[in-house]
Parts: sequence; structure tokens; C-alpha cells
Amino acid sequence: MSQLRNEKLKVELIWWIFTAIIVIAVLFPIWHNVPSFPFYAENIFFVAAFVTFTRYIFLLPTTPIARSKWIKVFIIAISAILFFVMTTGLGDFHNFLEERGLQTLVTHLHVRKQSSVINYIKSEMIFFGVASIIAGLILPIRMIVSLWRMRNRGTV
Repeated sequence: MSQLRNEKLKVELIWWIFTAIIVIAVLFPIWHNVPSFPFYAENIFFVAAFVTFTRYIFLLPTTPIARSKWIKVFIIAISAILFFVMTTGLGDFHNFLEERGLQTLVTHLHVRKQSSVINYIKSEMIFFGVASIIAGLILPIRMIVSLWRMRNRGTV
């Protein structure tokens, strides 16, 4: 049993490294073109939350928390707070778009480059923001289903 747990921890570490690589790949064009982008923290959180939540939704049995009742209960309990944080972050980004616009951040770039960078930032932020919110809504349901299955199997 200890060998299986060690393997799951190794896989979890590999997934976190993979998540970090995805975050870097997604944010590099923004960092390269707009170093003063005010939504780095939200953006990193959206990408990492989307990848991690999606992984836990679909690959829960292969994770170290697969048999941990209390971690699942904690995830269910904190889901409302995470939902609030994610919707607030996406709302702040939307307010920034409405009030100031991304053009204020890319004035140093050529006009063609400005357009492509603005489109990339908007598309990427909205995609990962909405995707992480949706995954954040599904994750506690997945945890409840998992706890229910554990209870019915008698492993709780």
C-alpha cells in the first residue's frame, strides 16, 4: 500500500510540474509583451485552478486524495470561497476592460502587435476564468459523489 501511495505522490508532483509549464506557456506572451499586466495573480490562479480542478474531476482515483475523506470534505467546504474569488477576479478583469481597456497597457507596441496581444489577453483570460469557474462548480459535486461511493463501499 505504501508503494502505491508513493507512486501517486510522484504522479501528483509530475502533474504540478506540468501545470507550472502550462502556466508559463500561457503567460509568456503576456509577460513578454506587457510586463506591467495587473492581472498576473488572477491569471496564474485561473490556469492552475482549471488544470487542477479538471484533473481532480476526471482522474480522482489516481490522485493521493482518492481515499482521503477529510480532504474531500475540505474541498467541498472551500468551494464557495474559491467560486467567489474566481468570479471576483474575472469581474475585476471585465471592469478593467470596460473602464481602462487593454490598449492602455500596450501603447509601446506596434499597432498590429497591439491588436493581436489584446485579443490574446482577452481570449485567454476569459477562457481560463470561465473554465476554472465551471470546473470549480463541478468539483464539489465530484467530491460528494466520491464520498458517497466510499460510504456505500464501506471504506469511510
